Amino acid sequence: MTLNALAENTLPLSFAAVARKSEASVAGRSIRLFNVKYSPNLGDGVLSECLEEALAQELGSADVASIDLAGREAYGGSGAGRHLALAVLNNLPQPVRRAAIRLPLVLQSRRKWRPHYRTGVKPCDAVVIGGGNLLADLDLNFPTKLALALDEAARRDLPVAFYGVGCAARWSDTGRHMLARVLARTDLKAVFVRDDASRINWNRLFGHALHVPAELVRDPGLLASETYRAARPISVGRRVGLGIMSDTAVRYHSDVVLRPGELADWYVAVASTLCQNGASVVAFTNGSPEDKAMLVAIAERLEAAAPSIAFVEPRTPAELCETIAGLDRLIAFRMHAIIVAYSYGVPALALRWDPKLDAFMASVGLSEQVVAIGEAAPDGIPRRLDAAAAVFPSERCRERILAETRAGIGRLATALEV
Repeated sequence: MTLNALAENTLPLSFAAVARKSEASVAGRSIRLFNVKYSPNLGDGVLSECLEEALAQELGSADVASIDLAGREAYGGSGAGRHLALAVLNNLPQPVRRAAIRLPLVLQSRRKWRPHYRTGVKPCDAVVIGGGNLLADLDLNFPTKLALALDEAARRDLPVAFYGVGCAARWSDTGRHMLARVLARTDLKAVFVRDDASRINWNRLFGHALHVPAELVRDPGLLASETYRAARPISVGRRVGLGIMSDTAVRYHSDVVLRPGELADWYVAVASTLCQNGASVVAFTNGSPEDKAMLVAIAERLEAAAPSIAFVEPRTPAELCETIAGLDRLIAFRMHAIIVAYSYGVPALALRWDPKLDAFMASVGLSEQVVAIGEAAPDGIPRRLDAAAAVFPSERCRERILAETRAGIGRLATALEV
């Protein structure tokens, strides 16, 4: 099977067959998207801004804006203490973890989140939950926030759709029941998820009971190259991006086992190998505080191992996209760094840590370009990057993927007409 044929068969739906522009009946409406747009992880901002712009285009003169589920209102929040909090929580037994976060969740719900949501939906005609990995139960965080947001929508009899979300398989009974109760009284028009595992999980956990099965769409972050029209520079040598992610974050959010110092040593060895092979290394993060702390901690070692290395600190989604658009190759854990690279035509080697990353790479026919660091010796990275470039999809194939992404947002617009 050719690569194009593989990509065409990764999603069972015919996006082109169902895509259409929204009718004039939605023009002038106000749509609010609940997501984590202003998360320190700028990948969340990328997908939020891409969805905002594309949906506004589909709906003509509609007012489309995001409400951050954590109550943030701008990029650049410090996230102070997040790294330490993750480290502490990661070392607690799950029952103790859940007990430790219960009171803070209750307090934030009353003092910050519900008032923020209530104010945000006042001018609203419809609500969209998405995108991102929002249907997940990690210490009851998203179940609590989504239940509050959906409750505010139900109070105002607002139609609701989920879009471009991931849905995790493992939920606590508390989290699942919390969300199921409010979903039962939500005017839920449609649910669009970003991968087949999420489709299966949604249907099993909520969809069958609600009689609202999930449909597949592509991640809105794929429209980065259209939303942020950063020019791809003419290549002068090879610029290889090294997307740094904290080992604390990898362990907290996944089942990957890392020895102390293993990931830091791997990053340094990879940077050294790339430099010795004539590449210019660009070290950056997606912005999460724990990732930035990791980069600061190993910066001196990286400079010693790769004297030509450059350090970049994107502060907005646009700057993250500009950084990635200027690369010739990329190595990264963070899914939206990989998605942005695909959008701009930058071949990437994805580092395995979360099934959502494997699912995305499979959806664009690049499953072979996902590797675990334990299976990726640093001295073999240049060869792996060359192999990734050799099989990278053509511009025509990528244009088709982007068209399918836009068509999915057209289906969302149609769902909101009802």
